[in-house]
Amino acid sequence: MLTLLVIGAPRLIAGSTDTLHTTYVVNSDYVPTHVVQISAGGGLHTLLPKLTEDGRNTLGLTNGVGAGAQVQATYTYYIHKYVGITGGFGFDMYSGNMHGEFSDRVWLYDNYNKMNYWLNSDYTDFREREQLYMLTIPVGVSGRVNLTDPIQLRGTIGFGMSAIVGSHFRAEGQLTTTADYPDYNLHFDPDLPQHGFSNYYMGGYQGKIENSFPVNMFIYGDFGMHYQFNRRWGVYAGVYVQYNCFSAIRPTTDLAGRRPELVKFDSQTKQFTYAGMLNSKFVEAINPLSVGVKVAVTITFLDPIKCNCEDW
Repeated sequence: MLTLLVIGAPRLIAGSTDTLHTTYVVNSDYVPTHVVQISAGGGLHTLLPKLTEDGRNTLGLTNGVGAGAQVQATYTYYIHKYVGITGGFGFDMYSGNMHGEFSDRVWLYDNYNKMNYWLNSDYTDFREREQLYMLTIPVGVSGRVNLTDPIQLRGTIGFGMSAIVGSHFRAEGQLTTTADYPDYNLHFDPDLPQHGFSNYYMGGYQGKIENSFPVNMFIYGDFGMHYQFNRRWGVYAGVYVQYNCFSAIRPTTDLAGRRPELVKFDSQTKQFTYAGMLNSKFVEAINPLSVGVKVAVTITFLDPIKCNCEDW
């Protein structure tokens, strides 16, 4: 008996090692794998603003791109050794900016003097940065293919719902305001601050996107490499893309069907209010787009039955 144990022990140990090495990667066709993945990534997360006719006709105004981040937790149920169903939740941050030097001219009514006038706004060294925060619920179909024993190609495509949970903009630059009263052939230069026409420094002017649409739909995909350390733990690194199918803002209009002006002026209080680009007549839609890289930790539950991994 001792002799048999001595002779058989190396084979048993080798067999155990081989089993650990060749069966933790995949399941058989009959036992699904339960995989939880926690990921973080970042890259190009831009708002893709669509300008209105007023925005397109405003020379000197330039759309910039933005960066952002994504955090996700997903669960995948592999119904087959190649295919699984994925669901989860996440948090995305998008940003964008508009900058340049441009002018705007608005026809207004002076309640104080009871006459119409042109309000001229000249922007110098202007820059506005916008940020948008979303909660996401992705659902998709996942696939995997073995390359070597612990290394797999993995990917997911699908769709999801997103909800805006926060927004913010910050504007900086020089604003010069003048006015023309054509009925009286009057021109107010920016050296008349008592009438509200002056040079203003928009240092850190902040606000929120008032007309954001609360719920949206997106399509997404990711693709990368997965390395399995043992039966339970693995790591994943890949690229992802996500596109919001519908505008994340809904244009607001007044009773006459006009979009809000970028700058509003109260002729009685002589105070200006800056609305923000995404709240104004210059932008009619945004479709947030993200492209980036991500890394993840994966946790596998329900150890798989040994399969014929050579068939992969």
